[in-house]
Amino acid sequence: MESSPRVPLEITVRFAETDMMGIVHHSAYVVWFEAGRIAWMATAGVPYAQVSAAGYNFAVTEINARYRTPIRFGEPVQVISRLTALRSRQVEFEYEVCHRDAGTLFATGHSRHICVDRDGRTVTIPQWVVEGMTAGIKRLSDE
Repeated sequence: MESSPRVPLEITVRFAETDMMGIVHHSAYVVWFEAGRIAWMATAGVPYAQVSAAGYNFAVTEINARYRTPIRFGEPVQVISRLTALRSRQVEFEYEVCHRDAGTLFATGHSRHICVDRDGRTVTIPQWVVEGMTAGIKRLSDE
């Protein structure tokens, strides 16, 4: 699968996301990646809340972040997310965290997820989710 269209999510760095050095703490990026993934799914037309309400979740099996340039409190950032793999049981996303105005690349990352049911057992991604994400990719590509 080719990478899907990029979906931006704007965030202004909150004070609580910074450390004693006044820069964004490394753990905030994981939260931002998740917010970006949720935003990508909503923009594609498959809200994650709908998937979860139907009894399915995408459990994280791998997450990676590469930090390039520090970010400080109050800076406007964009988390740009894209789906890079959609398999029968697994999805993968890539992320870029950039300055919203200057375009400075702060960090990159990726995450892998396995579809699980309410009991945490690995299951096939429901067909309606796959079809919705595929249709979302096409629609976003055409925009």
